[in-house]
Amino acid sequence: MAETAAPPTAELLGLRLHGEGLDDAALAAWFADEEEGYAHIAGDEGEDGGAGQSNRLHAFRFLGERRFGRCLALGAASGREYSGLEGRVGSFVAIEPGRRFWRATIAGAPAEYRVPTLRGTIDLPDGSCDLAGSFGVLHHIPNASEVLGELARVLEPGGMLLIREPIVSLGDFRRPRAGLTRNERGIPPALMDRMLAEAGFVVKARRFLDFPFSDTIVQRLGLARPWDHAWFVRLDHIVSRLTAWNARYWRPRLIDKLAPRVAYWVAERA
Repeated sequence: MAETAAPPTAELLGLRLHGEGLDDAALAAWFADEEEGYAHIAGDEGEDGGAGQSNRLHAFRFLGERRFGRCLALGAASGREYSGLEGRVGSFVAIEPGRRFWRATIAGAPAEYRVPTLRGTIDLPDGSCDLAGSFGVLHHIPNASEVLGELARVLEPGGMLLIREPIVSLGDFRRPRAGLTRNERGIPPALMDRMLAEAGFVVKARRFLDFPFSDTIVQRLGLARPWDHAWFVRLDHIVSRLTAWNARYWRPRLIDKLAPRVAYWVAERA
């Protein structure tokens, strides 16, 4: 059964990214809806999304033993997503609209928090960071390609960018959805690949995860927080990789849902 009787648009089919191309007034209206939406849903600390083990397997391990001077953390919340980088980053600049999340440190390193600007410009010199992270943030941002271009600007050549985003529409974003902010939507992998290339990044790794029902089944077997366990994260990745062929953006039928819902990108500034 379809999720809505209305025919899917090009945005729902993942052919265009919903929100791209808005003018300043429309951007301001979008962010007025989103500014505190995530904070109300996630609470005072922010969701970690199984960040501890998932980020280690799908993102941090691709950094090798490299150490970084400054990391730009886009939409950092309280910084828990960066647990696992202790002792490897000199300092953080965190872009975060929810002031309730602001902290003095992230992953044991000094953190300077800043509010985002309307179009996502960052008050840092060109090439002033050697690492950037955006975990579950870009799907809240309308002008995602513009923001990726700004991340490329502040990263030095050879700097690394870590991204995690949902790759499904998250239902029909033309109407209210329980547990989601008003405007958020996933980003189709093909569009993300294109935006990264246009911004000047070379993708070093792309990893699929979050196969539906797997965490629910394990929880019913008595494991309360499966994403905190490395074995579960690895098992989920295996199943997600095997079913990635079925991944599509708009998933109105049950068979469409049997595919990973999230992806990581590890990219290098060319």
